[in-house]
Amino acid sequence: MKSVKRTSLHPSDSVELPELDVTPIMNMFIILIPFLVSMAVFTHLAVLHFSLPPNAGNGLSKTEEKPQLKLTVVVTDEYLAVTHGEMLLDSIVSGNDGYDMATLSKRLIHHRFNNEVTEDVIVAVRNNVEFKDVVKVMDVCRDAGFKKIGLSNATEDPGRGV
Repeated sequence: MKSVKRTSLHPSDSVELPELDVTPIMNMFIILIPFLVSMAVFTHLAVLHFSLPPNAGNGLSKTEEKPQLKLTVVVTDEYLAVTHGEMLLDSIVSGNDGYDMATLSKRLIHHRFNNEVTEDVIVAVRNNVEFKDVVKVMDVCRDAGFKKIGLSNATEDPGRGV
């Protein structure tokens, strides 16, 4: 009978580990990093600049002048309204195809030249309005020549104040 001799080495100790080759991974990163950096430039082109209206809760002191009234475009799910202060200038009813942006553009240009407002407009949005419609209205305001576009929420009817 043969005797079986046991060794103290484990099977994992006797096997040599292969050397890792990281060249393919490094090649992938060399291609991936410039690609990601170039994509960051394209996302910067999609930024829409806007400003929020000043805080109305501060109140005016006696020495301060009243702020100049701005045109406001009220966006609801049923219509678009253009106001100047508390005065309703225009109302454009939305149809089955959505809002009539061409009419809004013409009326904004008309009111921009007929009022002392030349650069500022506020887009006041009601509930249940899709974000894409808000962006379209902001684009129309920018195309009409307004440089500063404010964003606010509309809580009341335009005829009674925004």
